[in-house]
Amino acid sequence: MSAQNTAISFCKSVLPISTEFMDQLRRVIDEHAAHLNDNHITINFKDSSYSAAKGGYHPVEISLIKMAEYHYVISYITDFSYCGHPSEELERDLDFDFGNSLALSRPFGWIDISLPEIAELYQLWESNFIAYLTMDVYDQIQIQSL
Repeated sequence: MSAQNTAISFCKSVLPISTEFMDQLRRVIDEHAAHLNDNHITINFKDSSYSAAKGGYHPVEISLIKMAEYHYVISYITDFSYCGHPSEELERDLDFDFGNSLALSRPFGWIDISLPEIAELYQLWESNFIAYLTMDVYDQIQIQSL
């Protein structure tokens, strides 16, 4: 791990983002040589075998915005899934939009991110996501920076 990437830190959030999750983001950024001089980093996690017919692990997109040197805030976390019979399309299943203080759950629509139920939902999502990262289910991890 480079000295540059070990210095990255994250702003506090309304949701209970764990230290383990932040450590995983640091690891992914370091392993994929993200440019921390950029103001915006988007990380995409994909399981190339995921399909509407066979299922698999949902694609996830995480957006970070630079607040100060090596200090970032999570802008959003989006979990995608296939929806809409008979012609299924990849759509947002869960979306934690920190910038607008909203969360999207496909069954319930947009709701206030500060509700206790959203914190519980987030913790469940996060624990699953960390487990998937540990299991190396995402065979395509891409980082885009602006």
